[in-house]
Amino acid sequence: MGTDKNLAFDSLFSRFRKISPVNGLDASDPDNAMQNNYAWSITEMCGYIYVGTARNIPYSIFANQIFGDIPIPEELTPNDVVMRGEIWRYKKDGSRGWERVYRTPENLVNLGFRFMITYTTPAGETAIYAGALTLSPELFMVKSTDGVNWKILDTGIQGFSTRYMVEHKGKLYMGALPLTGLGNSQLYSSFDPERDGWQIVNLNGQPDKNPSGNIDLLLSYNNHLYVGTGRPTGFEIWRTLGDEPITDNWKLVVDKGAGDARNEHPWSLAVFKDYIYVGTAIEAAVLSLNPDQRIVPPKGFDVIRIDRRDNWELVVGGIPVVPTQPTTGTRGLPLSGIPSGFGNISNAYCWQIQAQGDELYLGTFSWSVLIPYFLPLLPDILRELLSINSKSYQDALLNYWKYLTQVDQLFEYLPIEKILDRLADFLLKIGRKTLGFDLWKSRDGINWEPVSLNGLGNPHNYGVRMLFLAKDCDLYLGTANPFDGLEVWVKPWKSFHQPCC
Repeated sequence: MGTDKNLAFDSLFSRFRKISPVNGLDASDPDNAMQNNYAWSITEMCGYIYVGTARNIPYSIFANQIFGDIPIPEELTPNDVVMRGEIWRYKKDGSRGWERVYRTPENLVNLGFRFMITYTTPAGETAIYAGALTLSPELFMVKSTDGVNWKILDTGIQGFSTRYMVEHKGKLYMGALPLTGLGNSQLYSSFDPERDGWQIVNLNGQPDKNPSGNIDLLLSYNNHLYVGTGRPTGFEIWRTLGDEPITDNWKLVVDKGAGDARNEHPWSLAVFKDYIYVGTAIEAAVLSLNPDQRIVPPKGFDVIRIDRRDNWELVVGGIPVVPTQPTTGTRGLPLSGIPSGFGNISNAYCWQIQAQGDELYLGTFSWSVLIPYFLPLLPDILRELLSINSKSYQDALLNYWKYLTQVDQLFEYLPIEKILDRLADFLLKIGRKTLGFDLWKSRDGINWEPVSLNGLGNPHNYGVRMLFLAKDCDLYLGTANPFDGLEVWVKPWKSFHQPCC
C-alpha cells in the first residue's frame, strides 16, 4: 500500500498541476462559481477541454429533505441559488483561459451535465453531446459542432439523466436513469441523435438472458458491449454474446454485488492490461435502491477485475456487509490485501478509474470532510433517519454494528442507546486522519500507492468526479467540491517516453 510519505499532497511527486485558477471556474461571480460544485463530465474537441458542471448537489439533497428535515450548513448554502447547468472550456495549450460556452435556459431546472461525449456520425459530423440531470421526466440533451453554439435536442426519452454514453461499432449508446431509486432498464442507441433520434434496445426478454436494473455504466471492449447495472441485490455486469446487443443474447458476467449486496452500484470502470476494473458505490453513501429500506448504513467501496474469459476476482474489499452467493464466481480474499474503501469507511465511492500508460489511477468520494460541519447535528440527524423507518433502519444499524465488531470487538458490548454517541466519536476520529478524497495509483492493478489522501491538498475536494484521458494521453482530473467550487487538474503525458496506451 505504500508508505505515509504522501499523506500530504506533493505536486512534484504526483505530476498533477492545477489549471483552474478560480474554483468553480467563474472568476466574475464567486457565488456562481461556488455553485459549480462538480466537474460532472469532461470531453475534448478541436484543441479544447470541455467541462460540464453540476450545481449545488449536496445543497439540493438536503433542501429536498431526502434525509429528512436536516438543517443545511451555511458553508454549503449559496447566496442566490441558481439551478442552471453550465459548460465551460479551456484551450489545452493554455493559450486561452476558462470561458463559459453554455448555460441552461431559465425555464428548466437543471442540476448539471452528468455526461458528455464527442462522437462522429457515420456521415462524418463530429459533435459534443451533453446529457443533463433535470427535474422533468424527459432526458435533456444539447449538442454542439463548434463548442460555442449549442442546440437542444428532442430526445423523446422518459428519463431524468444519463450517467454514461459510449461509442460501440460506430453507434452511440446511452443509458437513461430515474431521478432516484430503481427504474426500468433503459438502453438506447443512435447513429445520429439529432437526425435519427434514439432507438430503445429491447431488454424485455428472458430475465436470465438480459440486463436488468439501472444502466449505470457502458463499455465497448473486445468486440462486445458491456453494461453495468445498479440493483438492490447488488450490481451486475453483462456483456453481449455477439458484437451487437440482441434480446436474449447477453451473458451475465458478475452478479449479486460480487458477494456483497451492499455493493449496489458499479460507478466506475477502466480497461488496464487486459482486465476490466470495476469500482462500486452506495448512492450518497447511505441511499439504497431497495424501496423497503431506502436508508442503509455506509460502507467503503469494493473493486473487482474481470479477465477476457469473464472470470472476476476481488481486488479491494473486506468482509461482506450483506453476504451473497454469486452464480458467476466466488468472492475470495482481496488480491491487494486492502479492505473496502482502502480501509476508510468514508470512501463511499470508487468514483473514477482510469489508466494512463502503465499506471492505473483510482479516485474516491469521501464524506469525511462533511463531518466537522454536520457533527454538531449528528444525534438529531441519526434520530431523523431512524424515524424514517424505525424498525428497518435500526435493524440495519445493529447489523452494521455487528459488522464493525469484526474489526473492533469493543463495539459488540455497546447498548443501543449509546450507539449514536459512539458513532459520532468513531466518525470524527476517522475524519481527522485524512479529509478530502483519495487518489491512488498502481502499475499492476494489485499493489497501490497513494498520490494524495487529502483532496490534492484541498480537503474541501471530497471527490474525484472525473478522470478523462485525452487523445494526446494527458490525464485530466475534475473534482467535486461543494464548499469552494470544482477544480480541474492535469497530468501531462509529453514528459514521458513510453507508449501512451
